[in-house]
Amino acid sequence: MWFFMINCYLFSLLTFLMLCIAFAQSFLHFPVFAANHVTFMILTSIVYLFTETLIIFFFVGTGVSVRDYTAMHNLPPVYHQTSITIKRKVYPPQLLNMLFFVILFVAVGAVDTGRVPPLIYWMYFLFCLAHFLYAKKIQHQCFRENTNNILAMYGIKPLQ
Repeated sequence: MWFFMINCYLFSLLTFLMLCIAFAQSFLHFPVFAANHVTFMILTSIVYLFTETLIIFFFVGTGVSVRDYTAMHNLPPVYHQTSITIKRKVYPPQLLNMLFFVILFVAVGAVDTGRVPPLIYWMYFLFCLAHFLYAKKIQHQCFRENTNNILAMYGIKPLQ
């Protein structure tokens, strides 16, 4: 569990850095690893979608583990219900953020072909970054709640 959670944080940081570089690259037109903005955004989209998928599977995997552990040890269903509640908190903003970024990644091509003005793209990019940070804040809270739920399930005092 800890390995995947730490990787979620590391990949989220990497994604945020890549998005910031891609945003700056969109109007300063500098190459990154000999890649122009469109090419770098393709790499960024792959890393972004991998990160968000990893986070989804983290919560799915821990939820299944909690369900199985509580059934195996005849614990009350409150731990599994808490796990479901956590997923209900984290998934809506995360999936909405994924939708926003898929639209952004498609808009890169529209800007590159001149169909969308760069100013609209930049404003939408900033909106996506702000929503990304909002979603990460919720994810962090849910990581903490999930960890506390698992610790409580094992009879260990939850984190503060």
